[in-house]
Amino acid sequence: MRVLFLGGPGNISESAVTYFVEKKTPVAVLKRSAGGLFGLEGKIRVFYGDRDREEVLTEAMNAFVPDVVVDCTCFTIAQAETVIRALRKSPCRRFVFVSTADVYGYPLRRLPMGESDPRNLPNGDYAAQKKEIEKRYGQAFARGEPSLTIIRPGYSLGKTFALSSFGRDRGAYLVTRIRQGRPVYSPGDGTTLIDAGAAYNTGRMLARICEEDSTAGEAYNCANDRAVTYDEYLQAFGEALGKPVHIVHIPTDFLFSLGRKEVEESLLPDLAQYHLYFSVEKFRKKFPDFQWTYSLADAVRDFVAYQESCGGLEGTEEPVFEDRVIGLWTKAMEELRQTVREKLAQTDRQEGREPDGKL
Repeated sequence: MRVLFLGGPGNISESAVTYFVEKKTPVAVLKRSAGGLFGLEGKIRVFYGDRDREEVLTEAMNAFVPDVVVDCTCFTIAQAETVIRALRKSPCRRFVFVSTADVYGYPLRRLPMGESDPRNLPNGDYAAQKKEIEKRYGQAFARGEPSLTIIRPGYSLGKTFALSSFGRDRGAYLVTRIRQGRPVYSPGDGTTLIDAGAAYNTGRMLARICEEDSTAGEAYNCANDRAVTYDEYLQAFGEALGKPVHIVHIPTDFLFSLGRKEVEESLLPDLAQYHLYFSVEKFRKKFPDFQWTYSLADAVRDFVAYQESCGGLEGTEEPVFEDRVIGLWTKAMEELRQTVREKLAQTDRQEGREPDGKL
């Protein structure tokens, strides 16, 4: 088997590529620019060029002659159409599209959410585009030429990405905030479920699906095998960093009522306020021997080490909107608490109660 990745090695595909290297499976990537190979230089074949240009795709496929093409970086219908035309000129046996579990729409209709469960409309343009691309690839390859497999990754924490409910900074400010002992925000009351897992595991799931021809015509959730609460997710950062995590809960409805673009443009409206919990039973039944070997704390350590190596944490020391909101909320809540105490004590005196409220 010969495998060509369109894009990468990336947050998820890195461990998939590494898996094939370990198994001595010929593997190649098509990427726009040099660098970012995560130590895979000399171990894989690399084609440089814009995947949005049909001639670039065709040239790479003709040169490598892959059995399996994995599309990791398709985000628009226009990109999908380019791939479809290229595959008609240079056919392969199987085509694997990396979509997203966000296509199910939030709030999820079922927990954990299975591949065939009823859906809601996608939240946001990213998920809506992925849904349309799934449909378009399904139409184009309906005859099984090539056969199509769809991958829907859940939240996968890797070297290049960590989720933070407020920011779109790929988790950099979250790490610095915990290191400095500053409080961090957890949506709602902190019990929101998130099947946060290591991108390393997700990539290995992808690789196993790629090498198994009987997965053709199917869609698979690729996510962690269990969910944690958002508070537990944040505590995993503390475990990896060796620091206590000071968590503050603020109701999401209150934050939305502020009318601030920092809230509206964060991950809260479309993603972080909801349960993110996806069933992997279909995958587990297909691959009963698979093990989720990387822990969440392992993934955090990988993220921190990589970000430090490339300067990704630089410039994250200054307070941001999250710090301002937490500070104001904490102060206001303490003032409110004191006001309520005084009002209750006043009522107790008027009605002849003891200071603890007893008659």
